[in-house]
Amino acid sequence: MNPTDAALVYLVDDDPTLRDALQSLLESVGLRTLACADVEGFLEVYQPDVPGCLLLDVRIPGRNNLSVQQRLREREIDAPVIIITGHNDVRMAVTAMKQGALDFLEKPFNEQLLLDCVHHALTEARTRRRVRARRQELFRRFETLTPREQDVLRRIAQGLSNREIAEVLNLSRKTVEVHRAKVMEKMRADSLSQLIRMAMAMDILKLYDDLDA
Repeated sequence: MNPTDAALVYLVDDDPTLRDALQSLLESVGLRTLACADVEGFLEVYQPDVPGCLLLDVRIPGRNNLSVQQRLREREIDAPVIIITGHNDVRMAVTAMKQGALDFLEKPFNEQLLLDCVHHALTEARTRRRVRARRQELFRRFETLTPREQDVLRRIAQGLSNREIAEVLNLSRKTVEVHRAKVMEKMRADSLSQLIRMAMAMDILKLYDDLDA
């Protein structure tokens, strides 16, 4: 099966003529497309279990792209966003990119450029899904650690040696070595460098900062 077959392109534009034209273009190359006139319509049809991207007109009546992106974050929707913008809205589109949008297209745009942007966004969507799945698996492993083992992993992520960890946690060096071995086993890490990469992927230090806040 073509890798784009399972993906979805969400198109949000209040201009029915442009919306229909874009939907026809996308579907002509085998891209499944769901077209909506507003963000509320998108939120109703959004399928979190399917990789997808969002083509969003920068000017949706009653909303602006920044508030839309905020709503997406609040709902934990991380589908890549491509902004559709008119010539006078380029500054707004650039601001949207700073807020997390992947790209923007200025009207009138080249059809091939649009398709290239969409394919890039779908590739990014799949990458984000893989990263998210990996993080979820790592957190499942992390939750099997005892509180003390989690403490040791935190100190490892900070770059502390066994001796330094022992001093900070008021443990013997031998005890730290035992905890570290258990951490390696439960996290399924083959090396210290792999364990550190796992900790970085989970953003362990930020996790503890958030809990301490």
